[in-house]
Amino acid sequence: MKKILFLAFTPLLFSSCTNDFYDGDTRTIIEGKVVYNNVPLSNAEVNFYPVYNKPKNGTITELSSNEIVYDQYQDEPISISKTTTDASGKISISIPRNEDTSVYVVKVTRGKNSKYYGYISHYNTNNYYINLGTLNY
Repeated sequence: MKKILFLAFTPLLFSSCTNDFYDGDTRTIIEGKVVYNNVPLSNAEVNFYPVYNKPKNGTITELSSNEIVYDQYQDEPISISKTTTDASGKISISIPRNEDTSVYVVKVTRGKNSKYYGYISHYNTNNYYINLGTLNY
């Protein structure tokens, strides 16, 4: 009976082995605040996406979705981390380092509306930390 169970579960052990595109040890801590009409935006979903844009400076600005270059082999961008703003509109999260790119975009969603902000890159991170400041939604 034990052999049958072992043989039945052995494929499951190997089925989860895939190529990992993220360095699990290297993470960037991100903090910031989201406001709408100068009022903290609570319970907004905040996603982080690796992108292939080449930022020219460290300014975090609002972006249009057609400015963002995702992985060309994916139909839909894949969020690497997600959080929700707290009652005071604050976010605090750590994201894993992508092995292919070190540039990220922030997507804030409330209801059916979304806004994009970028870019998180080597220009504005210091010792794996960035404070986004206040994002106006």
